[in-house]
Amino acid sequence: MKMFDVRAPNTRSLIIKPSRFSIIVALNNSKYLAFNTNSRSFALWDSSDKKIWDALTTNGEARFSKEHQSFVRGGFVVNAAINEVNSVRESFDRARNDEDRVMITIAPTLSCNFGCHYCFQGQDKPVVRMSAETVDATCDYLESHMKQRKHLHVTWYGGEPLMHRPAIKSISDRLMRHCEKHGIEYSAMVISNGYLLDETTARELKKQKVSKVQITIDGEEQTHDSRRHLTSGRGTYSKILANIEKIAKSRLMDVSIRINVDQSNEANALALLGDLSARGLSLSQGVSVYFAPIESVAEAASACTTCMSKTDYADLEVRLQQESFRLGLSGIPNPPRFMGLCTAMKENSYVVVPNGDLHKCWDTVMDSSKRVGSVYSSDPSVSSKNAELWSAFSPFENGTCSNCKLLPTCAGACAFKFVHNDYASGETGKLPCPSWKFNIAEQLFQRAIARGFVSSSDWNPVLSPTLQNGSLVSGANHTSETMKSIHSALEAEVSAPVWE
Repeated sequence: MKMFDVRAPNTRSLIIKPSRFSIIVALNNSKYLAFNTNSRSFALWDSSDKKIWDALTTNGEARFSKEHQSFVRGGFVVNAAINEVNSVRESFDRARNDEDRVMITIAPTLSCNFGCHYCFQGQDKPVVRMSAETVDATCDYLESHMKQRKHLHVTWYGGEPLMHRPAIKSISDRLMRHCEKHGIEYSAMVISNGYLLDETTARELKKQKVSKVQITIDGEEQTHDSRRHLTSGRGTYSKILANIEKIAKSRLMDVSIRINVDQSNEANALALLGDLSARGLSLSQGVSVYFAPIESVAEAASACTTCMSKTDYADLEVRLQQESFRLGLSGIPNPPRFMGLCTAMKENSYVVVPNGDLHKCWDTVMDSSKRVGSVYSSDPSVSSKNAELWSAFSPFENGTCSNCKLLPTCAGACAFKFVHNDYASGETGKLPCPSWKFNIAEQLFQRAIARGFVSSSDWNPVLSPTLQNGSLVSGANHTSETMKSIHSALEAEVSAPVWE
């Protein structure tokens, strides 16, 4: 067995069992890739390793012997007395209830200078901006919220947050002073369309400890400008790319480029990768790319007639990742730890919108009925049905998630799709399973090729894929029926009155 990326602790139990979070990918030439989503260990097995594994999985348990040492060290085999799901849940709950770290998203305005057809805001863009009074109330709330904390991370969001720079500066300056005074670590990033992010603005944001920007680009110039144009209809691509080039040249902040894809723009996404590379942009300049499917997740968004199915997107993502890695625009595919632990799931983290309302999720900011509180409340932690829905949800309470091999990496992926499942539309909008649910084998193979452990000829088109004969090696995925059941159970469990 050739081990790599081993992080699991050593276990010396006499009675052992195979870990339920182990994923085995059969290859040609008597090779097997093994990945454990809990320990995050990655290994290349030969036929003798697979024989030991098969014997253990057939019997269910075995007495520990020397031949099991590598399996135990990698976390592929665990103490038979351990309830693995409970162990993962304990780790998840510790991270969810971490009292040291606070994640706050602030939308100084929901106004936007773009007219994207798939925007969750719809076509009627609000023009309201955060007032000076709400700026002060937001800072008061956060300062009171930061007692006994050790880290505050702020994400600037919108609309287009750079359309209200004065609010960003005022809040940043005050929070940075407060954090410095009380020994709190402060960090920040911004979600922007990139049009207003010229070099001068980037340098100002850097002074406010904004170290990263996420910018969405939907393909090469013609495609992007047809989808992400100004409200006037004028194109935005050339200006955004010029801004990124200047930021990268001066290393003012890291740039993460999100490339939205649907049924119509695979070739355009590939063309964009080529353009970025031709401009000399890469990870070494602090520029990276990632891909995301267009989803209809809010009532204001237009009907998603070109949204891809989960499986179709997973296939496309693998091809795009291969090219972005080849061009030095992304790293080796590596599933995250607890993807679902976003602001919405953390007990002490919120989204602040321009009028001071508090939300748990970015996708609800256009709907005041989904708020969970206000920075103006004398008790910001006031109970509400909306807040309790978020607190009550756990991926460990439903069989589909708790029996999934990807549970430690995914953790439900998107709590919004559980808590407000009646709010979204379509398969991609309603079903939470992430892309690697449908392409984990392909992603692991990419990782192994990049590490030099296998070659392209080792892939077996029949035995290797994630999806085989209608079944996934990662386990059962959610369906409309499972999501309806979970959502209904949450609604029935929470009976608190709606916040006023």
